[in-house]
Amino acid sequence: MKKAEIKKLDKKWGLLIRENFKHKCVICGKPANNPHHYYGRRNRSTRWYIENGICLCASCHTFGSRSAHQAPEHFRKDILDKWGEKWLKDLGKQSLKICKSDYETVYKYLEGKLDNYI
Repeated sequence: MKKAEIKKLDKKWGLLIRENFKHKCVICGKPANNPHHYYGRRNRSTRWYIENGICLCASCHTFGSRSAHQAPEHFRKDILDKWGEKWLKDLGKQSLKICKSDYETVYKYLEGKLDNYI
């Protein structure tokens, strides 16, 4: 995929995550505008996978003492407590898949998901 296509997919994915969580932080419930990947963006199998997205406020995303970037072990425990082992197991299976999707396939997947939220 070209960089411009990746950027467009990232933007659409972020919009979906914000809409999915109604712009509320998954951790503290405050207003939020920061989409975050549970499995990092380097993993193409989960990069645009909606179930890999979490919406966070600035504190829970980056700046707080238990934030996703400052204390990932605490963050992962908090998410696991909220969503459970089945969610993590299913997401882990997805992360191991080899992603052969092209831009059009991923875009159509995200468009279909967007229709469910708007």
